[in-house]
Amino acid sequence: MSKFLIAGAGIAGLSAAIALSRSGHQATVLEQASELSEVGAGIQLGPNAMRILTGWGLGKAICDKGCEPAHLIIRDARDDHVLTTRSLNDLGAAQQKHGAPHVCIRRADLQSVLLQAAQDAGANVLVGQMVHGLHESPYFSLADFDALLGCDGLHSKVREDLLAGTQHGGKPRASGHTAYRAMLDMARLPLALRSRSVQVWLGATQHVVAYPVNQWQLNIVIAQEGAPTLASPMSAQLHALIAAVQANGGFTTWELFQRSSMLSPKFYTKGHVALLGDAAHPMMPYLAQGAAMAIEDAQALESAVAREINMDMALQAYAKARWKRNARVQIQSQMLGLAFHASGLIRLARDAVLRASGERLTAMPWLYDYQNSTIKHS
Repeated sequence: MSKFLIAGAGIAGLSAAIALSRSGHQATVLEQASELSEVGAGIQLGPNAMRILTGWGLGKAICDKGCEPAHLIIRDARDDHVLTTRSLNDLGAAQQKHGAPHVCIRRADLQSVLLQAAQDAGANVLVGQMVHGLHESPYFSLADFDALLGCDGLHSKVREDLLAGTQHGGKPRASGHTAYRAMLDMARLPLALRSRSVQVWLGATQHVVAYPVNQWQLNIVIAQEGAPTLASPMSAQLHALIAAVQANGGFTTWELFQRSSMLSPKFYTKGHVALLGDAAHPMMPYLAQGAAMAIEDAQALESAVAREINMDMALQAYAKARWKRNARVQIQSQMLGLAFHASGLIRLARDAVLRASGERLTAMPWLYDYQNSTIKHS
């Protein structure tokens, strides 16, 4: 049995605590916030994440709190014309194809499920405390633990210390993109907008995503680059959606930050310290895979700890298993942002490709059928 100190009680930290505690290890999670509260609004969990969560016994709890959208529908933001559509959970499509559903859920509801599961598995989750550096924390000596896991997000203190003096040290940089987010009761929307599908509208320098997070609420995100204030989309349906949001509290504004992908496993770990989730690989939101990568990290780490003979080897095996996958998803997310916000001839070409092959292009088996390479499969 090994003892892990985990910095951060977000999705990465709680997932690591669940995976390790279920395997008989001790996990102590330190969260600097005085209480665990919602950060963000809605979240999508693709089948790659849901397979792992179901394996941890959490599938039903997450599906009960969330929503399994029927379709992905991509539209032109100028006139609402459908460019492509793909089944997600209609007639059990995702379950049959990938072995797990595609689920949308409130981030706070996911966090509550993960927190309860971590505590039920024996993890000790402490709020109002943080790791101040790699050599000391206010109430814990790192000498009492076998490893420190930096799961403390985009502005990770653990990463700052671990990668100081390297090309991956320092602060994250502004991406030039802004997200405008809102969550609205469907009863406050026109009937035509009360969709049970994931809907995406593509416009120049801007796109809109709307999806149900449970049976009565819709999560709306407008991602925009360049302009410092929210530009108005063109279509009648989008105008109606934004008007409903603005009449019921308006949007919350989030500036999006990013880091360069780490193209070597050596930056993920040093000694008995390792980075997981956004601390290692913050994602632009355009592939909806930030949470899934953190959950995959946790599974891969637990598998590496179970298979290797010492902690150094385990953390190195974890890093080798994850860096290529995470870098690919980071880069694909950035590229998808460029495609979503295309204009001119590039936009025309994008739309033509979506009309001709959109269902195949959005299926992405490389993403949803992935199995962590640290796990042996018969």
